[in-house]
Amino acid sequence: MTLIDLSASIEAVNMLTSVNILVYIFLGLITGVILGAIPGVSGTLGIALLLPVTYHMEPISAIMFLSAIFTGSVYAGGVTAIMLNIPGAPGAVATTLDGYPLTRQGRQNEALGMGLISSVIGCLFGYILVFLFLKPLGSFVLNFQAPEMMILTLFALSIISTIQGDVVKTLISGCTGLLLGTIGSTVFGRPRGTFGIMELYEGIEIVPALMGLLAISELFFLVQRKFIVDDGQKLPEKSFSAILKGMGTVIKHKFNVLRSGLIGVFIGLLPAAGSTVASLVSYSQAQAFSKNKSSFGKGNPSGLIAAETANNGSEGGGMATMLTFGIPGGSATAVLMAAFMIHGLTPGPYLVRDHMELTYAVIIGNFFQGILLLGVGLLFIWYFSKVVLVPTRLLIPIVMVFSIVGAFSVRGVYLDVILTVGFALLALVMRKLEYPIIALLLGLILGSTIDGELSRTIVLYEGRYLELLQRPIFMAMAILTVILFLYPTVQRFRKTRESTDQ
Repeated sequence: MTLIDLSASIEAVNMLTSVNILVYIFLGLITGVILGAIPGVSGTLGIALLLPVTYHMEPISAIMFLSAIFTGSVYAGGVTAIMLNIPGAPGAVATTLDGYPLTRQGRQNEALGMGLISSVIGCLFGYILVFLFLKPLGSFVLNFQAPEMMILTLFALSIISTIQGDVVKTLISGCTGLLLGTIGSTVFGRPRGTFGIMELYEGIEIVPALMGLLAISELFFLVQRKFIVDDGQKLPEKSFSAILKGMGTVIKHKFNVLRSGLIGVFIGLLPAAGSTVASLVSYSQAQAFSKNKSSFGKGNPSGLIAAETANNGSEGGGMATMLTFGIPGGSATAVLMAAFMIHGLTPGPYLVRDHMELTYAVIIGNFFQGILLLGVGLLFIWYFSKVVLVPTRLLIPIVMVFSIVGAFSVRGVYLDVILTVGFALLALVMRKLEYPIIALLLGLILGSTIDGELSRTIVLYEGRYLELLQRPIFMAMAILTVILFLYPTVQRFRKTRESTDQ
């Protein structure tokens, strides 16, 4: 059995050889980049808003336009994470860990160059793998059920253990985030922790939390500086060569890029895992394999490269799951799935069986999107890098307004604005007491997923939990998770012991 249907591939290429398709892809990328760079406005919202525009388009034109918006927004979320410490989407949270410290050092052009080429490589790598191994990858994903999804999310959460600082404070922050993540309705539809507030029935929205914990809380400290860069730092030059230097740095991290791309595609294939889990797992693995672990979180290029490569690589995996099984990997692919249905196509096994050429056309088209993203991204970051030249007295009110409006725009309820302010004040207190904010944020993002998969696992294996030991994937990932959680503690214990002996 051949992995690739050659005749369907040729027909797919023929479907894409149209000037209109190229124009739609280009317009979609620009739209996605702009929307993704606005705090609180994600690619999902952009796809949903522009979905009616595609009603009278040809199916392949509509899908290419909407998927290009998705591709552009995923990349742009990392740009704001690097420049302003504001993830454009939850999947860019890991990018802030080393991206923003690089900007504070006046190396924002390098960081943007790293982010762009990492995003492009991740996107291209993801769709190449999906194109070559579409059917085998789809079959393998079926082995991941509730227990595996639960332990995978815990594995992603293990990045909390790698955060530098007081272990006790880090765990307190992480557990607080997990508790906040369980607010809403249970898997069985019962309200929990909502205090009778109907708007909390679906849980705490991630965007208000992101805006409050990272964006607005950072503004309190920007007030003390004239520019984003640290005091005493030379104001960075507007140099295009620095962007190219950042791109060259990524090429030197080829093993990190390869590992992160594989992680991104693999986790992207899993339903409901998505780019957030992919970037977090990839970041933790980059730190685990690094010889200079203590530099992570302080501007280490490896962390930024790993996060952005996996973030964009997961896009191909999520698209493959949606096409082969009809299961959206996230909110953006769910809206894309609706676009398919509007044009008379139902993603799933029958789409692959009856319209293989269209399936290949979507994958190949997204590959070309990755190539075009390089040009669009270069033009975009050349202008966006100048944000560091804007005095904070002008930047602060602009970011504040965008953050508040972005938090409100998700659901259109005033509670989200109140939550944004509340999270900002909480972050301010945590930073003063040296509690890691990122640990709380990771717990909040992954809390509902862990809770849901744990509940399903309990229901499926109640009274026979020993059967979990017979699931090889579950056991392998459980052992790795325990090792990752304990490793930092063991390392600190060894250092303490060595210093005592001396």
